Amino acid sequence: MVIDVASHFILSLRVGIGPRPDVDEFRGLIDQASKRVRPHRILADAGYDSEPNHQFARDKLSLRTITPAKHGRPTDKPASGRYRRLMQLRFDRTRYRQRSQVETVMSMLKRRQGNFCRGKTEGSRNKELYLMVLTHNVMILWWA
Repeated sequence: MVIDVASHFILSLRVGIGPRPDVDEFRGLIDQASKRVRPHRILADAGYDSEPNHQFARDKLSLRTITPAKHGRPTDKPASGRYRRLMQLRFDRTRYRQRSQVETVMSMLKRRQGNFCRGKTEGSRNKELYLMVLTHNVMILWWA
C-alpha cells in the first residue's frame, strides 16, 4: 500500500494471498501512485529494500528513497549497491518515522470497516478490499 502520510489518502495498493516477499511489488506500487500524484520521497520498510528498487525510484522517477538496508542476511560489511550503501551511511531516521502512518491507515481501515473480508473466493475478497480502500478515500475527502 502507498499512502500520502500527510492526509492518509491511499494512492495505490496490491492485494494477494500471503505471506510472501514484498520486494517485487515495489515498482508496480510506486508506478501506480506516480500516475496520481508527484511524490518527492518514498518511505518503505525493509521488505522493499533492493538495489533495483532504489535505482528505479531514484533514476527513473527522481524520487528520494528512505528504506533501511536490512534485506538479506545480517552483516557488518557495507552493501554492494550504491543506493543501499547510501542508506547504510546516511539513513534519515527522522523522516523515516513518518512511515508509521501506514500502520495508522491500516488501523483506520480495520476500525471503520471491519478487520476481515466476508468474500468466499479470492476474487470477491480482492474486490471487497478495493471497495474498502475506495470508501476510506471518500471518507478522507468528505472530512477534508
